[in-house]
Amino acid sequence: MRNRSHRQEVKTITEYITANTTMPPFFPYPRFLLKMDLSQTAKLLYALLLDRSTLSQKNGWQDNEGRTYIVYPIAEIAEILDKSTMTIQNSLKELDIAGLLERERRGFSAPNRLYVKVPEVVKVSLDMTQRNLSIDHLKMGLIRSGHTELTPLSADADLTAYLWPIVREIIKTAIENGQNLTVEGCYIPFDWKKDFEGEYLDHIKYICLIMSENYIRNHFPDIKGYASVIENRLDDEECTMEGVLADNAQMLKLAQKYDVNYLLIDNEYHINL
Repeated sequence: MRNRSHRQEVKTITEYITANTTMPPFFPYPRFLLKMDLSQTAKLLYALLLDRSTLSQKNGWQDNEGRTYIVYPIAEIAEILDKSTMTIQNSLKELDIAGLLERERRGFSAPNRLYVKVPEVVKVSLDMTQRNLSIDHLKMGLIRSGHTELTPLSADADLTAYLWPIVREIIKTAIENGQNLTVEGCYIPFDWKKDFEGEYLDHIKYICLIMSENYIRNHFPDIKGYASVIENRLDDEECTMEGVLADNAQMLKLAQKYDVNYLLIDNEYHINL
């Protein structure tokens, strides 16, 4: 029997989707499932387990072989999908047979580990969804195309106020389309989290790179030598050690104030993100 005592009423009032409509929580439904000979419940179950796997990836739930796993009690799945536990068990068997799921028993009273798997053709497809966005490139494109009166020499606060709303919506679009997007640049406000609902935050990994005073003093010639990697700087006379020290000290202060994830580069800059 299913326990319906906890079920919430869903509002039946509907609205047209506009450019500013906040989308309801959702999880990805892989297109390859449309062509597979599986029950609709098994397909929906796979999408649910795949969504849970992304959280396991983020939280570091990998076994000794580096394989991501999830722990999801059958009773809880049955409640979420509004199905009986027997139906969920049958759907899990379907996914087992199809090679999309592997279950590992953990012994008496210990919950099973679920390993969600993807077909090889989908692995290639997922790799192709990787996108990279340089906010500096976006900035120069908007400036050179005449879409703003700002210039490369405008204050960072003004550039951030202009660029961040655009970058924010690009990030949301990538998440909604199940794409991996790496965003690089300094025009991201430290209170960026307030602009995303929970269903978006679950898919975002933010890292702020900050150089320590020790690193700056020992590697300043290298830092200045890489100043034009992203965009050629016509004049870098203002790039002084004192200025870089002050900028990074301020960044560290703000990162700690807003409790964001940051990496302090103190010795060698060889970090695998």
